[in-house]
Amino acid sequence: MAKAKTYPDLLVTIAGNIKKIRKQKGLTQEDMAELGFNYRFYQKLESGTYSPNLATLFKVATALNVSILRLFES
Repeated sequence: MAKAKTYPDLLVTIAGNIKKIRKQKGLTQEDMAELGFNYRFYQKLESGTYSPNLATLFKVATALNVSILRLFES
């Protein structure tokens, strides 16, 4: 059985997945700003210094055209 992640570990995983998926899609942080995200907010989201709520994660997943569950994958 896999060890449960701590909350900070989960934030790092989510932030890393958001950044990786964005780059795979050929998007920049500026592109994400054009999709409706505040640029500084988005930077904090990708760095893991902001703790996103479910609505924010849904908005990011929708903008990246992926399942919200994809953001949580290890």
